[in-house]
Amino acid sequence: MPHETVPLVENLAYHALNDEAYGNYFALRKPAQGENGVSVSPLTHVVARAIRRHIADGTLPCGSPLPSERSLATQHGVSRTVVRDAVALLAREGLLIQSERCRPVVGAVPRPKRHNGTLRIGVWLWPHADDYFASSVFRGIQRAAHGTDLRLIVGTATHRSWDDDLDSEARFINQLVETEHADGLIIWYLGGSRNLRVLQEARKKGLECVFIDRLPPDEFPSDFVGTENVGAARAAVAYLIELGHRRVAFVGNLDTASTVKDRCEGYVRALADAGIPVDPKLQLVFDPREGESEGAAIRRVAEAVLALSPRPTAVFAVNDSVALALLESFRDLGVNVPDDLSIVGFDGLLHWVPGGGPLSTVKQNFPAIGEYAGAALLSRIAKGSPSSYRHVLLDAPLSLGGSTGLCPTGPDLGNEAEIAWINP
Repeated sequence: MPHETVPLVENLAYHALNDEAYGNYFALRKPAQGENGVSVSPLTHVVARAIRRHIADGTLPCGSPLPSERSLATQHGVSRTVVRDAVALLAREGLLIQSERCRPVVGAVPRPKRHNGTLRIGVWLWPHADDYFASSVFRGIQRAAHGTDLRLIVGTATHRSWDDDLDSEARFINQLVETEHADGLIIWYLGGSRNLRVLQEARKKGLECVFIDRLPPDEFPSDFVGTENVGAARAAVAYLIELGHRRVAFVGNLDTASTVKDRCEGYVRALADAGIPVDPKLQLVFDPREGESEGAAIRRVAEAVLALSPRPTAVFAVNDSVALALLESFRDLGVNVPDDLSIVGFDGLLHWVPGGGPLSTVKQNFPAIGEYAGAALLSRIAKGSPSSYRHVLLDAPLSLGGSTGLCPTGPDLGNEAEIAWINP
């Protein structure tokens, strides 16, 4: 069954629209073609989402006319064209009824099927429920479910071992299938092909699924909400190249998730865009050996980076945990960050720190991922199995901290043979 990829933002744009609901940012993009050839921009989605909330919470009850285009445009600080596009989008969803020369009217709001008045949804989170990213996703799901009589059943991994994590995921799905009147599942999926059978069994039982962060298995097409990892990584590495860095290392990990592969692909594309050959020696892996602590493993990676010749002047890390650990190890090894070496992470782990913290990083919008996933699942439960699935990709802009600076050899570099490398 095919899926439709819906890029809510253009990857490499630099202007931004503040989303007051989250305090994060969506980059502006050129209008994409939506259903029936209608252009749908990020501004359109923001306005449409606000109107949906007012319909859901009863501020705009069924049968009531929508405020005028002028008042909506003023309220949201957008053009009347954007308002018209948002209204057209909601009309296609059946939430608004449009008549010639009349204001749009709120239509009958489709309600999800319920059992004894309560909707039951399972939520599988990674790595654990009190993790910042997981809890942010959960808050977004709750926002999407506002006004819905809903019971959320939350599960997380055991963290005793990776095999046990995958087994605990399978047990959670099986228990949800066996739960009387379970309606759907939002899943931060770990199991790859290993847990494919339990997913297929869940679908046979009528359980609707929405995947978040990591793509579903190829054999199990489903709705998906996540970050546009390729574009976000590409933009981050492009920024390093703009600072004059031509020897940029990538430090990944052993995770086989689509997110890791996509970030590596973005790194490679940015180099290709700049005409920089890909050097396999610059692609390193954080891989703790048996009996080795994570601190010792990350220091080994840092030492490997510094041992390369010519030595990299920048590092793009697969996530913030790796980036922050590298930052500490490099400083322990006498490297001045960012004067001698620049580092960029991915996630936005420290965005709550005043000023954004010491790390330049790609900042994911986890509350928005949760909200879009919740809305997608409620829609699927209400409407049934689709003829195609939607992949919603959110932009993650680069947030500059104190870990990036100009290449120590200057921004105007020739080919690599002409670079004079500075050792700390």
